[in-house]
Amino acid sequence: MVVVRGHPRLFALAVALLALAASIPVVAYVVVPQLVRRTVVEDLPFASSPGGAAVETVLRGELVRISAADYGSGVIRVVRTGNDRLVRFEDVDIAGAPDMYVYLSDRNDGKPGAFADLGKLKATNGSFNYPIPASVDLAAIRSLVIWCRQFSVTVTYATLR
Repeated sequence: MVVVRGHPRLFALAVALLALAASIPVVAYVVVPQLVRRTVVEDLPFASSPGGAAVETVLRGELVRISAADYGSGVIRVVRTGNDRLVRFEDVDIAGAPDMYVYLSDRNDGKPGAFADLGKLKATNGSFNYPIPASVDLAAIRSLVIWCRQFSVTVTYATLR
């Protein structure tokens, strides 16, 4: 740095590059997530079905806070009526992040493990549903994981019991 101080323009460039490098994580983890927030409110599709088919909660859990940047709150339910099964997000608040997906996992530690991919996360806030494919064995499911593919990190998860 002694050589740089003798050259004011070079020193100013070095300081500017250092400031730019320091700002990248702030933008990636603080600013961008605030821009990717979305609210969706859906009804439970077969809760008001004619004929009064019973809705059974098979599994239930609550989203957890992992860190200041990776968090979630709200209830996750796996429900069934007849042969139809779905994951129900109820009054959730999930940290914003790019490229988030919903996985049903065979692990209970927040990692994807062997998982069934239910698709992109519809919203960071609200109440909404995901159909569960018939090929998914609910007996093997231990958790629901919200996974950010871009950063390969768990945003939040719920252990299902």
